[in-house]
Amino acid sequence: MGKSLFFGLFLMSGTLCYGQSNEEFNLFSEVQQPSESGSLVIAQDFEIEDIVNIHLDVNKRNTGVDGFRVQLFLGSNYNAKKESKDVKTEFLSLMPDESIYVMYEAPFWRVQAGDFRSKNEALVLYNKLKKDFPSCYPVPVKNVDYNKFK
Repeated sequence: MGKSLFFGLFLMSGTLCYGQSNEEFNLFSEVQQPSESGSLVIAQDFEIEDIVNIHLDVNKRNTGVDGFRVQLFLGSNYNAKKESKDVKTEFLSLMPDESIYVMYEAPFWRVQAGDFRSKNEALVLYNKLKKDFPSCYPVPVKNVDYNKFK
């Protein structure tokens, strides 16, 4: 019973939330508002409201979605920083309009290209690049900005 109630409230939260509204919306107070035709009493564990609110807050903070890029370089050796910059320069000479990212996450330097919603979209760029960058491959990435998708 508790799991199905939580699942039902979770589904309702997606349909009741206002996408572009700046005003604060509280799902639980909205559902419990008395109406002319009657009232609704919800018997639930108090922690359910906290869990749903945490879920809503996390979704508000995310600025993007999971996506894919093509990784051109991954290295951790002494010259990895220089090599990553060289890979970026070579890539931009081939495809100046495509987005490129050089990232350092200790101990690795990464160079990734493109912003794609699916792996199939990333494979198009991968097929164009595999001749010039034989070790490239598509990789999943977190939180790709919506505005970067083509």
